[in-house]
Amino acid sequence: MTTSITSVNTTTETQTAALGTTAEETEELSESTKRQLEALGITVTDGMTESEAQEKIEEAKKEKGQAAAAAPASETEVTADIKNLATAIGLSYDDATDPQEILTQIAEELEAQIDEAAENPQELNNLMKYYRELSSLDAEYDDIQKGQAKIYAALNMISESNKKALGLE
Repeated sequence: MTTSITSVNTTTETQTAALGTTAEETEELSESTKRQLEALGITVTDGMTESEAQEKIEEAKKEKGQAAAAAPASETEVTADIKNLATAIGLSYDDATDPQEILTQIAEELEAQIDEAAENPQELNNLMKYYRELSSLDAEYDDIQKGQAKIYAALNMISESNKKALGLE
């Protein structure tokens, strides 16, 4: 009986080695990768690995003559991604809730779930994936907010200059 188990294990290892797959390659595509693929008009297929998707993204960018950096997402896209992440981890929110508040709630919920899943490595892996996505979305949303603040400040300076030039002040 031990011989057959060893044989099965050897066969499985050989098949895995022949396929060249690893656990990392078979993971689900990240939301940002899916968004980039869709933005470039590339169809997401079942079984597509993260590395294959990244290769297709780079090829499409080279074909279109784009720079290596992806175009920044709009506030609406980032807000939708934030709400999707909240739903994925089991949070409910009101549509009028500020995205920054939702990000804070997601962080608190993930910390609580991580504490609960301390003994389950698979669940911790899944939660860490969500946490990485949260960090990415938080940074994107923060960049958008900073950009908007700069635009508003510039518009305010222009309006003040116009008032002075027109003698309205």
